[in-house]
Amino acid sequence: MMEDKIVVYKTFENPMEANIVKARLLDAGFECFLTGENAALVYPVFDVSISGVQLHVFEKDVHAIDQFLTEDEALEGL
Repeated sequence: MMEDKIVVYKTFENPMEANIVKARLLDAGFECFLTGENAALVYPVFDVSISGVQLHVFEKDVHAIDQFLTEDEALEGL
């Protein structure tokens, strides 16, 4: 079922940026989680740019998340 499928929405090189976007999505009511951030913290030599920190969301939410982040970024520019 598509509504249950989890997809990688975006991959970040910067774990802090990934956490900021995750927090914004959670605050807006979207379910999401990150993978890869612990490897970067536990293993300082881990090259985040190779696999990155991945933001996972439900596939059914991708379009709404696109719209939310676009509108949210536009508001930040005001």
